[in-house]
Amino acid sequence: MVFTKDKTPRKPSKLYREWNPLKSKWCAAIRKGIEEIIPPKDAVVLYLGASTGTTVSHISDLTDEIIFAVENSAEMAIPLIRLAEKRRNIAPIFSDARDIEYIKKAMFGKKINILFQDIPSRDQVEILIKNSDEFADKNTQILFSLKTQSISQQNPDRTYREVTEKLKKHFLILKNISLDPFHRKHYFFVLSKI
Repeated sequence: MVFTKDKTPRKPSKLYREWNPLKSKWCAAIRKGIEEIIPPKDAVVLYLGASTGTTVSHISDLTDEIIFAVENSAEMAIPLIRLAEKRRNIAPIFSDARDIEYIKKAMFGKKINILFQDIPSRDQVEILIKNSDEFADKNTQILFSLKTQSISQQNPDRTYREVTEKLKKHFLILKNISLDPFHRKHYFFVLSKI
């Protein structure tokens, strides 16, 4: 799946590369029908859990604005930094997503339009809640990739139900889907602040 900056599909080129849903949960969610998460060209994005920058690079194709790409692993951050050297709208932030004060300083008070979190952690829901409290307002689109097996080894459906109930206390759930068959035991939520 490849999109131009005005969200219309097009054939891959040197500028717009194939976006693989097996390597990107954001892309998998689009492939599963949530097209409203394709970022507009004026979207400022805070991406928590950017890893090596695979998905970040595709978001970089779609927005002319800045993407704050937060990653805590040095091994993952090195390719992310190399990517940012080639793409001027990516600002890597080497930080734990829980360190809100550090992230705030690195963002220089820039307001975001999209908050995306893709973090494999037992407290991934709590991380999302705290970051959305700090960085998101009612107009911010909040995207959350739930990795059920990172929270608990119990039945993924049970974890999904428990997380959904927790999210309902803080957010309006606009969409939620399973990312099967692209990512087993993963779910994707589109949220907004209450």
